[in-house]
Amino acid sequence: MWKRFHKFAMDSPTRFFNTNTGHSEEKLGNTVRLSDVAKWAEVGVGTVSRVLNHSAKVSAITRQKVLDAIAELGYRPNLVARGLAANRTGLIAAIIPEIGYTQHSEIILGMTEVLHANEMNLMIGTCGYLDGGELQVIEAFLDRRPDAIYVTGVRHTEAVRTALERSGIPVVEGGNLTDHPIDTVVGYSNFNASADLTRLLIDRGYRRIWHVTVNKDFNNGRVEDRLEGFQRATSTEGGLEVNVIRCENSFDGGAEAVRLVTASGVKVEALTFATDAMAVGGLLECQRRRIAVPERLAIAGFGDLAIARSINPPLTTVKIDRLGLGRKAAEIIVSRLQGNDHCSQIVDVGFEVVERESTRRSDRAAH
Repeated sequence: MWKRFHKFAMDSPTRFFNTNTGHSEEKLGNTVRLSDVAKWAEVGVGTVSRVLNHSAKVSAITRQKVLDAIAELGYRPNLVARGLAANRTGLIAAIIPEIGYTQHSEIILGMTEVLHANEMNLMIGTCGYLDGGELQVIEAFLDRRPDAIYVTGVRHTEAVRTALERSGIPVVEGGNLTDHPIDTVVGYSNFNASADLTRLLIDRGYRRIWHVTVNKDFNNGRVEDRLEGFQRATSTEGGLEVNVIRCENSFDGGAEAVRLVTASGVKVEALTFATDAMAVGGLLECQRRRIAVPERLAIAGFGDLAIARSINPPLTTVKIDRLGLGRKAAEIIVSRLQGNDHCSQIVDVGFEVVERESTRRSDRAAH
């Protein structure tokens, strides 16, 4: 065995033999090559390649020799080089606004389940809610040659659309719907969901309804569609008193909205919030101020986060199958990469308006 180590150390400038440990060691900063593995295993480079590619044309004994050499030397395949040769990297890029929001993490989880089952991996980038940030992350990922890309939302700058259209890879937009996707879109109508939620409140007898949306510097096309859905639903019904206020998208922002409504002196019967986070913050502020929900002020959110079902009273909201959305987006990507015929697709995963106690009130209270 010593002769084998010694011969390798003499022939390869990247390694040396440690007489104290009896092991060959790699010099810091050097990379083990395919030829190094072949030399160690005393086989040809082609045999090592066949083992790495799981070819059946290698005997069990030879395969084990190669695997032992790989383990001993710490060899890692150059996936970039292999990807360039095969025009595939096995990597799918996903661009989301923020990593901490449950709605985005559930979509990513759904995508990961499907991609891992098909031996693909997901690399995730966050861009905040900034147009420039989205373009920067997309260009950085495209330089790394992903096989496909998922982007959140359907409202993009012209520069982003151009970069994605020219990429030549499958592009899936998610979280909303559009009649003119860049390639394929998997989502639901935020406009229709918000309109249906607002109509539910109108049908329950609420007449003074305010909508709480995010600050204008929070660039989110989905919440803007929710505002437009609220405005459409209230514009087609007479005898309503409506208003729109903007706050931070957080628990604190929702609490601020309730404080603003209270300070206005205007009798408001219901608040619809653009997100569950804001709605929960508003509900908690009502409890601090001893404002009965829904008897004095009804609260509705959007997104059906876990806390929406757990808070007291439970929150009326819009439920989205985000795991299913992520799975469907990944299934489309896998199908495309497997060479199946493709045309631009618009996939609507739907939504559900869930009525809970935060907007239910007795007939006596309603009149």
